[in-house]
Amino acid sequence: MKPSYPSTSTSAFLVMQNSLASSMPVFLAPRFAAMTPAELLTHFRQRAVTNYFPLKPGKAKHVGSAQPILNNEFTLNNETHRLGDELNWLQNPSPDLEWLILLHKFYYSRDLALAYDYSGDEGYADKWVALIGSWIEQVPDGFVNSQVTGRRLQQWILAYHYFVPGRNCSAITSEFLLALLGSIQSQAVFLSRNLTPEGNHRTIELYAIFAVALLFPELSQSAELLAFAQHELLANLREDFLADGVQKELSTDYHHTVLKNFLRVRELADLNGLALPVAFDAVIRKAMEFSIYAHKPDGWLPAINDGDINSYLSLLRKAQHYYPGDALSYVLSQGEQGKPPAHRSRLFADSGYCILRSGWAERPYADGRYLFFDCGQLGFGSHGHYDLLSFEMAAYGRSLIVDPGRYTYHEYDSDGVNWRLAFKGTSAHNTVMVDGKDQIAYQCHEPVGPQPRAAVLIFESNQGFDFVHGRALSPRYEVEHQRSIFFAEAEYWIISDVLLASEAHRYEQFFHLAPEAQGQTEWLEAEQGHGIQAPDLLIAQARRAEVATSLEPGWVSPEYGVKHPAPVLSFSQQCKGSGWFQTVLYPYKDSAPALHVEAILVTSLGQTVPATQALALSIRIQSETKTYHDCFFVAHQPGPSQHHFADVICRARVVFIRRDAEGGILSVRAYAAEWLEIGGRKLLDSIGKPVCLNYAQGQLQIDAIDGSVPA
Repeated sequence: MKPSYPSTSTSAFLVMQNSLASSMPVFLAPRFAAMTPAELLTHFRQRAVTNYFPLKPGKAKHVGSAQPILNNEFTLNNETHRLGDELNWLQNPSPDLEWLILLHKFYYSRDLALAYDYSGDEGYADKWVALIGSWIEQVPDGFVNSQVTGRRLQQWILAYHYFVPGRNCSAITSEFLLALLGSIQSQAVFLSRNLTPEGNHRTIELYAIFAVALLFPELSQSAELLAFAQHELLANLREDFLADGVQKELSTDYHHTVLKNFLRVRELADLNGLALPVAFDAVIRKAMEFSIYAHKPDGWLPAINDGDINSYLSLLRKAQHYYPGDALSYVLSQGEQGKPPAHRSRLFADSGYCILRSGWAERPYADGRYLFFDCGQLGFGSHGHYDLLSFEMAAYGRSLIVDPGRYTYHEYDSDGVNWRLAFKGTSAHNTVMVDGKDQIAYQCHEPVGPQPRAAVLIFESNQGFDFVHGRALSPRYEVEHQRSIFFAEAEYWIISDVLLASEAHRYEQFFHLAPEAQGQTEWLEAEQGHGIQAPDLLIAQARRAEVATSLEPGWVSPEYGVKHPAPVLSFSQQCKGSGWFQTVLYPYKDSAPALHVEAILVTSLGQTVPATQALALSIRIQSETKTYHDCFFVAHQPGPSQHHFADVICRARVVFIRRDAEGGILSVRAYAAEWLEIGGRKLLDSIGKPVCLNYAQGQLQIDAIDGSVPA
């Protein structure tokens, strides 16, 4: 039985069809304009489709997804609305503009096409024809914005390949086909004249023009559109990606949206025998390299800036055909094939993104420790969150400290909360907030006025440790926020925050935990320090009377319109000037070790050194199988000072010492070091020549460093 569905202005659509049919030469090349409508329908039904992507077969689930659409019921962004039988395309039933935008993008036409492919039921084709017919009748070119047109054209072309070539679908009449082709060309020409100036929207639009021109040479404007798209795509590719391969909006999700569209260009060009410039492939390879590093060991991607929590490994698998490489094979096979990437940890200097890893050879692969440190700017456009010096951390197959995502682009919900601000603001990220202010005054979309600035001052990835030092400045307050992250023995992280100021301020440091930690956290015992034990994670600071701790309710949004409760740990203090925090993040598998964190006094020339200049920690870790006593020192600024702490004398930016239960030294790591004594034993004397020092398993290695910082 054919499924029933509401009519959609059929009579008006027939008038429109007849009008288009009488003006075929306007949008068809001369050879095809000379054909009768019946001949054209036969041509398109019999035309080879080897120049389009392989079509996936429909499944039973697509029938289930398509059924509500037959009744004009649409679920978009997790919000469902039943539209009237006479569908009004220009009316939005939702307070969120994104809902209407998705309606016009036509993603649901894929469900109709795949349901038809699976069942052979003409009702799904009838509905697709009716929806497109009423849309053409009611909606002017460019409604809402250009990128919506680009998305819609992609979806129309996809569904077309299920309903027309190689099919004898009765819903596809010659009149409808002419109406469809006329609208496709009209929209493509509109796009070519109204492109978004730059960013991911422009890429989407250019790919749509390219696809229309390449797949429909029968259209009168195809040759001109193809030449235009080829030229603009290469220019846009060069403009859209920074020199380090990261898309300039600095959103991990939109990076892959852009990459996906350029990869589609590559695949369509290959299927159609069209050569692309060598420069095209060079930029794509860089963009893929960032993707390789950015994916967490469990295969998921952090939702940095606007975006959902996604995995794009399937996209990289498709890209592997065109861009094979040992590193890509290694990541996609979780270490079973290929060779690991050249670097364990990596700085992407132009974007300010630092990715720290425990190692590619971890087994199981997903157990690797991973941290994504954001020392970048807000990014081009409207997708930047106020998250300078924030980070995301994962270990042992789980995301433990997370970026909560975007949730919505709409400002107000029925409960009166500005959810756009709640997910975009500084307090929604794993960084430090000053005086309750965001790093820039809130705007729903693009920032206005002076923007905050961030920079990577030091990035060092060496044997047994990584060290990153970043700085952020905001136009809203005088405070300079410096954050350094030390990755010790590929095992755990020490985060040192210094807030440099001359006036009184309140500082709040946030750690957003994953939803799995909801109701599963416990406060540490007093002798362990300030902090909590959460599933697979210990967070601890040395106890300080002036620092208050709290566990507050928060949210994590894995996809648009969906949010899950998740706890937020905060440390806060009120200071007359500068302030500081120093935090140990210790991930564990199965059972938590006993962790004790204490501050160590640092002196220089017999005087106590202010914490804003240098800090030292004692970190004791005791499990069923091992006991370590770690000692960590960091100087926040370079200088000639010689520092004393515990039994150590040093002139260095960073020193890490690991001892066993009996006090025997297991390893020593030092960065920018010129002098080092431990327990009266001199390990290093290279005054005037800062070096990296690594001692482990009885072997000492010293490497020169040039002291330079990333550009």
